[in-house]
Amino acid sequence: MQSTKIKKRLKVKDTVYRKILDDFGLRDKLIEITGLRESGVLAFAYRKSERAVRDFEVMQAIKEHTGWTDKEIFEEEK
Repeated sequence: MQSTKIKKRLKVKDTVYRKILDDFGLRDKLIEITGLRESGVLAFAYRKSERAVRDFEVMQAIKEHTGWTDKEIFEEEK
C-alpha cells in the first residue's frame, strides 16, 4: 500500500492585503502588472482575493517591494 504525503494548503496572510491597501508604491506596481485600474487592485485587496494575489508576477512584485519571504507572506490554512 502506498502512502501519500498530504500538504496543507498555504493561505495568504492578512498583512499582505493590508500592505496593498496602505502602500501606494506597491499598488502602483500592481496596477502596471495586472493592467487593472486602481479601483480594481483595491477591490481584490479589500476582498482578500487569493486568486489575484497568487499570480506569479503579482507575488514577485510584492516580494521585491517589501523584501518579504514566503514565510512572511503565507500561513498554513487551519
